[in-house]
Amino acid sequence: MERVRSGHFGYTLWEVLLVLFLLGIIAAMINPHFSTASEQVQKRVDAANRQMIEGAALLYQIDVGQYPSTMADLLVNPGENGWQGPYLDKEPLNPFNPEHGYVLGNMGKVQP
Repeated sequence: MERVRSGHFGYTLWEVLLVLFLLGIIAAMINPHFSTASEQVQKRVDAANRQMIEGAALLYQIDVGQYPSTMADLLVNPGENGWQGPYLDKEPLNPFNPEHGYVLGNMGKVQP
């Protein structure tokens, strides 16, 4: 006849707590890298949007002879002769504040 082992199976509370503690430390080390990546993406999207808007404003200035006064002038003809638009398909959203949007300055530059 074979004897059945009467050993204990499973993990002790200390082993489980140690694993959870180590996982917490690893998560705390990785988390800042993800938030930094998100900020970098927002900065790049903002820079690309600004470049696209300023390029469209320059094209508007070449066609019309003056810079647009508002973002809407890049999307819909404001009644200017020589308008060849629309210069943008839609108004880009500001990744840092979607409700605020972008504002054009006097020389076709995006205001901060």
